[in-house]
Amino acid sequence: MSSSKYNVTLTNYARGLAQDISASLATFLAPEVVVAAATGQYKSFDDKNTFQVIDTSRAVGGPAKRLEFAASDPTYNCLPQALEIAIDDHERDEAGQNDPLRLEEAKTQTLVSSAITSHEAKVFGIVSALTASANITLASDDPIAKLDEQIEALATDTGRMPNRLVIGLPLWNKLRNNAKVIARFPGAASVGVSMAQFGSLLLNPSIDIRVGILAKDTAKLGAAKANVNIIGQQLVIFHASQSPTLYDPSFMKTFRLRRGGVDVVRMYREDSARSDILAVDWSEDIRVTSSVCARKVTGN
Repeated sequence: MSSSKYNVTLTNYARGLAQDISASLATFLAPEVVVAAATGQYKSFDDKNTFQVIDTSRAVGGPAKRLEFAASDPTYNCLPQALEIAIDDHERDEAGQNDPLRLEEAKTQTLVSSAITSHEAKVFGIVSALTASANITLASDDPIAKLDEQIEALATDTGRMPNRLVIGLPLWNKLRNNAKVIARFPGAASVGVSMAQFGSLLLNPSIDIRVGILAKDTAKLGAAKANVNIIGQQLVIFHASQSPTLYDPSFMKTFRLRRGGVDVVRMYREDSARSDILAVDWSEDIRVTSSVCARKVTGN
């Protein structure tokens, strides 16, 4: 095996590609915060006391109130991540020698797409582990009233209106066809409501709604495929800043050293496999930075 070499062309391509396809649900839930170092402190907003209003009055000649990290504030740690893919010599022969970069770009795209899918699975895993604040019994409850209760409770606790909502595809399918939701529209036909119509009924009618469609195979290797929706029968109402930093109370954040999740693309030769190996490296740390800025609701 030869030493790996930093590939400038493919690194720039991968970074641009990551920016283009990173508008994923994971980025919606846990937006990126680019940090200067792999480890450092961030402000945690995990209880109601952290949302108290600060008296900013200053006596003449006196000091100002100072916002700063406390010793108790948690630390992020952007751990290294990596994926590799092989370009077999036979693949190069089949592709021809006229445009080798096209094959390398295609392989790089596969790496970046896989990295983003892996990141989404990690974010959804954290969300799934959260304790549900409420449950909607679809056969009897009014889903809109239930969700409005959670929106009001979150806003009261934090002083911030929740501005984002993620719904698992199976639950969204049931909510949009729920009789009590449809009945809120005068003269409604017996058809499902649109996402815009559903959002307009909520306490915050301008809330940004996304549907989670990512699936994973739960079957063991070699067994028949058994895909399930990762978010499933649950939704998350939360607050997130449009421009998150180390200091704001967004529900979740992804700390990274570079935007888009690509630090470098390397290439090295593996003679025993008759292949060139492309490797993408990045680092990240996904954190719930304000647990009180979210409400998870399940449905059955």
